[in-house]
Amino acid sequence: MFEGATCITDSTDPRVVQFRSVRDGDLRGRDQLFCAESPRVVRRFLHTLVASHRGAVATPALSLSALLVTPAAAEALGELLGQSRACTSDGTLAPLFLAESSVMSQLAGYKMHKGALALGVRPESPSFDALLATLPLHQHLLIPTGVVHPDNIGAIFRNAGSFGNAGVLLADGCSDPLNRKAIRISSGRVFSVAWGESRDIAGDLGRLRSEFGFAVVAAEESDGSVEIENLFAVPAVTRARRIAVILGSEGHGVCATIRAQCDATCVIAMGDSTKSDNRLLEPSDHPSLNVAVASALFLHRLRGARSHSSAES
Repeated sequence: MFEGATCITDSTDPRVVQFRSVRDGDLRGRDQLFCAESPRVVRRFLHTLVASHRGAVATPALSLSALLVTPAAAEALGELLGQSRACTSDGTLAPLFLAESSVMSQLAGYKMHKGALALGVRPESPSFDALLATLPLHQHLLIPTGVVHPDNIGAIFRNAGSFGNAGVLLADGCSDPLNRKAIRISSGRVFSVAWGESRDIAGDLGRLRSEFGFAVVAAEESDGSVEIENLFAVPAVTRARRIAVILGSEGHGVCATIRAQCDATCVIAMGDSTKSDNRLLEPSDHPSLNVAVASALFLHRLRGARSHSSAES
């Protein structure tokens, strides 16, 4: 038995009402919370809490509300459970509830929790200035614009966290990164990747160049696009300390107005259906990549930017 834990044997127990059904609409609107689910994702959330409590910078700052885990998940999470419970907005210990998996499924209304649920207090979305004030100087930026599917936002954060070389600036109505599905798809990377929200993307793109030393690149195919392999042959990119990559919406890509503000437009070369011998393809069947896949390819290309910048400095 973990110290201070409360055993729950009845899914109707009023002490765990916040975990009931865990619908995103209720979490955001009624409770101002978000939900992390599964031992892996909860572990990453708790580790971020503990690390930030000890002085590491997390943007946005997060805090814990409550934990509901099976005894097996509690054992697997180990010391993090005890260390993270003090990482609350008011310094009191967050409640820790233990329940069997069947009780958790009845309570939450689904089985994908895999024995671990954590509720965090929803922070305000950091501003452009708050993000740039804390973004490490060696990190680039991914700027999704109008990316509305939680799956894509979650995957973009997973890519940024896995490559470890970029923060995320959300613009033009992107999906909430603290949506339960986005958190799950990100595999908990949304907690360790610095992110913020742009309220004026046109103005912020100019500031990225003038104040923060970024080159701004649109991930889009258009007249004059350079292939991703040749990105660092672009003079503005060569001179820049860091790169900001703009990723367009699922349906429309990066709009011409934003492309006009960029130092370069960069394309990922793909197949050409007009030259294909695959008769199953129409000549007009233009190839395209999912926005999250494109983000991964750009992050992989940007891995060379750190050594490039070091050599230039």
